[in-house]
Amino acid sequence: MSTAVKKKHPLGLLLCNLCTGLNSFYAYGVIGYLFLFLTLPTTQNGLGFSVKEASDIYGTYMMLAFLAPLVGGYLADRFLGLQKTILIGTFVSILFYLSFITILPSDPTGKTLWICFGAGIISGGLGKGNVSALVGELYERNELSRRDEAYSIFYMATNIGSFFGPIIVGFLVETKFATFAADGSVATFGFKYAFLTAFILTCIQFLGFLFLAPRWLKEVGKNPSFKKKEAQHLEKGDKNKFTKIEKNRIIAMAIIFVFVIVFWSAWYQTQSSFTLLTNKLVERKVFGYLVPVAWFVSFNGILCVLFAPLFGKVWIKLDNSKYGDLSVIAKLAFGMILSGIAFFILVIGIRTLNGTLDGTVKMSIFYLLIAYVLLTAGEIMLSPIGMSLFSKLAPAKYSSLVMAVWYLSFSIANKISAKLTGLTAGIGFEKLFFWISVIIVVCGIVLLLLKSLLERLMALDHLKNGN
Repeated sequence: MSTAVKKKHPLGLLLCNLCTGLNSFYAYGVIGYLFLFLTLPTTQNGLGFSVKEASDIYGTYMMLAFLAPLVGGYLADRFLGLQKTILIGTFVSILFYLSFITILPSDPTGKTLWICFGAGIISGGLGKGNVSALVGELYERNELSRRDEAYSIFYMATNIGSFFGPIIVGFLVETKFATFAADGSVATFGFKYAFLTAFILTCIQFLGFLFLAPRWLKEVGKNPSFKKKEAQHLEKGDKNKFTKIEKNRIIAMAIIFVFVIVFWSAWYQTQSSFTLLTNKLVERKVFGYLVPVAWFVSFNGILCVLFAPLFGKVWIKLDNSKYGDLSVIAKLAFGMILSGIAFFILVIGIRTLNGTLDGTVKMSIFYLLIAYVLLTAGEIMLSPIGMSLFSKLAPAKYSSLVMAVWYLSFSIANKISAKLTGLTAGIGFEKLFFWISVIIVVCGIVLLLLKSLLERLMALDHLKNGN
């Protein structure tokens, strides 16, 4: 009989989960309305940009916000350490949301907006990838299963926040502090209360990390990892060159990186074209109540929380079968294919409108819900698994930087996604979603064909021996 006792996860993981949970709460609450905030007229408390202008602004901001972690990862690895970098990033995030409450209302122009967005870009650069990298630092390199489990828990915490955030913020923006027209539609939105909620929660996050990190993290992530690993390599006579295995893994990550960009370029439509579609063409009245637009972001969040353990059990069951578990690459590929099918479901829904796209006829809410179910299933098969994979494959002394590269895929994808959203004004939702569906499914099939090559390059079996 085995007497092995399962090791508990360190307290540092709880701190990472609290950080990502709070961040997702306020970030997804705001993101759920950011595109509407940019495009709605000033009479509805928006900024009045056209869809094309808003797409360019939104896409550039999100691209830079997810590009900035490359700089943040470099600073953490080389100079500051993860703890200091995350703390500084959280403080700048406080300034970001404060600017939306104080500076922007007095001068709602594009120039002022970019001053505010600048703080968001800096805070994203210092915080996003480094919190994820901190999870990996809590475990030894050969603790593969515990690391996978930790990232799954971390991903669940992220999505718990993304579930509750849009619900609370949606209630404030579209119910509590909104005004209504005679037909029951929203006349003005309470956007500023979304930013106020985010400001309060970033303050709590900053203070929590400041006081809990010394006790719960101790030395983990306190010092720059590059210098620590550099000293270890010099003691062994290593001149800090990449080994052949590390070079092959970098090639594998580069190939996977391209497919991940394609996936996120489609997924980020949930924050732009999905918002426009939902606000205009989806029947949102349920039992007489008009469901806030941001609540659909919450639906994605709760599905992630429900699907993560469910899929985990499926992987375990497959692993115990005679066929074994699906490979990492197969999971990524099937995740893309499922996401492609999700967009085709929306195409079917739009076709029920028979070409009437002025909002007088609306498609059933169930098409949108089914699309979210499939898209979330695809997300669960790709995102936490991909994040864990990059953490495993990263050369030890560049752990933070490589996790920043994972977030770089979000950066590029956001810009591409915004450009795609801008096409809706010309080609419409139906054609856009159809071609997105085709491209993602084809990419998923190509990834399956590359499975053997990528598995050889990744050499995951070597990691069990710490290599």
